Amino acid sequence: MGWRGGWVMSLLVVGVGCGGALPEEQAEAGLAQEPTPAPEVTAEGLCLPTDAGTQRVKTILPPSELGIPRFTMGPGGFEDFQGTLHFAVNYEDGRRGLWRTTGTDAGTTEVKAFPATAGDSTPLLSQLTATPTRLFFQAPDAAAGAELWVSDGTTAGTRRVKDLTPGAEGSTLTHLTAAGATLVFFKETYDATTSATRYELWRSDGTDAGTVRVRDFGTGVDVSYLDARQGNALLFFVRELQGATSLWRTDGTDAGTVRLKRMDAGPDTYPNDVRPSGALTLFKLDERSGLSELWKTDGTAGGTLRLASFGATRAMRVVGALGAYAYVTTTSYSTQYMVLYRVPLAGGNPEPVVTLPNAYTSQGEAFPFIDAVSQAPGGTKLFFSVVIGSNSPAPRDTQLWVTDGTAGGTTLLRRPLSLSDEYSSPVYAVADNLVFFSAPEGSAGIEPWVSNGTVAGTRRLKNIDATGSSYPREFFRHGDRVYFNAYDDTLNAQLWSSALKNTCVAPEDAQ
Repeated sequence: MGWRGGWVMSLLVVGVGCGGALPEEQAEAGLAQEPTPAPEVTAEGLCLPTDAGTQRVKTILPPSELGIPRFTMGPGGFEDFQGTLHFAVNYEDGRRGLWRTTGTDAGTTEVKAFPATAGDSTPLLSQLTATPTRLFFQAPDAAAGAELWVSDGTTAGTRRVKDLTPGAEGSTLTHLTAAGATLVFFKETYDATTSATRYELWRSDGTDAGTVRVRDFGTGVDVSYLDARQGNALLFFVRELQGATSLWRTDGTDAGTVRLKRMDAGPDTYPNDVRPSGALTLFKLDERSGLSELWKTDGTAGGTLRLASFGATRAMRVVGALGAYAYVTTTSYSTQYMVLYRVPLAGGNPEPVVTLPNAYTSQGEAFPFIDAVSQAPGGTKLFFSVVIGSNSPAPRDTQLWVTDGTAGGTTLLRRPLSLSDEYSSPVYAVADNLVFFSAPEGSAGIEPWVSNGTVAGTRRLKNIDATGSSYPREFFRHGDRVYFNAYDDTLNAQLWSSALKNTCVAPEDAQ
């Protein structure tokens, strides 16, 4: 299937499926769980979503046969198409469905059903991507396998675009991105006889004739799974086999598919931490030597520049951009302390902002690393979760932080988040003063939480599964609600939402 992000130190990985600590085991880990503040309106006058305003939208899936709540999929892949929220439903029995919702039970309906295909498993319905006039996605059927589909939001207007791999085999499609009214994507074809993958860039207008190959990158390169949308273009990374990595840009046309910059870091260099932030995208390049480079791009050749380099004695992670600075963390391999740095976007030396505490440095393996990062569109704050590792698969600690780029404005909001190695707490910023995440508390398991960026304004949103954990996932704002899926008393993960009607205005706007 080709290059999948390259070198990642095992030291920084929390494994999946290794049986790490679950909520009922967290008390034994010795982590004090902070009490939930009672007020729904904080001292700053900022409102938070309420328990009463957080409700199940519709029961879509039957009881799960897996019997493991954290492994259920639930509705997901949320995408706004012409003002209506669309999403994918993948059933355990192999059925698939494209759905839409207006936020009510009656207004949540299936647009197109896809029966289970023959064989051991049916490919997922996935990668919902909207242009102004069409909703694209990948879906399976018995005749053509998993291929590109398009919908106008109606059952009659939902159809397969093209059988890109003729027959029932299906295609591997990646990087689905809207470039204006055009969809751009990659088709990856693995040749088992040569153990090589061919990467082809395609575009589609939603018709068979208008779905054409733009460029064949061949089998002599790898295309990373990491990408970014910059304006009406797709940014992607191409690594020459035994050669350097390059950043490319495409708008879906031949003339608009260009290499922006060939990085000079040499072979065995891989991009990581691709963070779009306003008009810029930040990313890092990791070298085999351990050196990491921070880069920025505005989608042009001249605007693609290396900002700083960090040595092999510490691990660097990109957090995001605020104002005139990029923000990164570095963690020393020897001391196991994490430092937040700011790097001038106009050029200049990195400057330390604050050192984050680590109470476990004397207890052996206790390496902290960034797990999730979120920034609201146009936001002036960055929310991020920090995981402190251990000698076992499960982490020692997990923490939610917020920063405005200053030492005084870098605050620990909540600890712990999930301590399981099988479920990582999501972090989703709706605005500068509202972030959704998940955490356990007392006898309650892992449930949805909200914070307005202050400790006093951080609390559990709702105890959805009173007998265990609801494992909320895929928070997505649409209009005046935030949607997500959560495991509840139906014994499966269903569609839920939380109202934002009177939520989180800036203090100067609160009257």
